[in-house]
Parts: sequence; C-alpha cells; structure tokens
Amino acid sequence: MRLGDNAFFNLFSRLAAASNRDRDRDQWEVEGVQWRRQRHVHWSALSFQIVTHELERKSRRPWKLLLVHETWWGRDRSKTIRNSHWVHLAAGARSDALAWFAARERELD
Repeated sequence: MRLGDNAFFNLFSRLAAASNRDRDRDQWEVEGVQWRRQRHVHWSALSFQIVTHELERKSRRPWKLLLVHETWWGRDRSKTIRNSHWVHLAAGARSDALAWFAARERELD
C-alpha cells in the first residue's frame, strides 16, 4: 500500500465507516489519531460536494494527513461527472502514517 493508491483509499473508507458508523460525528479519535471531517455541498445545475478529512497524530512520531473527496454532478444528479480523491501528508514521515494505517487494517481484517 502506498499513500494515495487505491488500496489506501479503500482502507481509508473502511476505517472511516468503522470508526464513525452513523457518520454523525465531525470529530472523533481512533487509536491516538484525532480525526476531523468537514463537508461542503452546493446544489444547482452544476452541483458538487467536497468532504475533507484531517487526521493528526500527536505522539513522539507525529504526523498530519489531509484527504479530500470531491464529487460533481450535472443536471442529472443520478450520474456523477467527476468523483475523485487525493491525499496530502502535511507533516511527519510517510512511513509513520502508513504504519498506523497498516495496523488499523490488521484490526479490521
């Protein structure tokens, strides 16, 4: 798994769903990582939704990660015209963040 590949995004989605089952929280904690989520929606002839997730680990090996999920619709809202994800490591070592995700994956499996 690499930061930003399909395996990472799939694991991220599984972990978000498992740790915020009803998707009713905008802030929560998972194994020492503070998780903050924001959602922005605009409905019109050209509609979009942007969901941001900020994950921050404050330990002796801290890291901070930003993930953005962007969805766009045209007039027919049953069909997306763009659906993309991207991730940015804002602080810390990539290997530390990936190790944390790998440990969570073992817990989910």
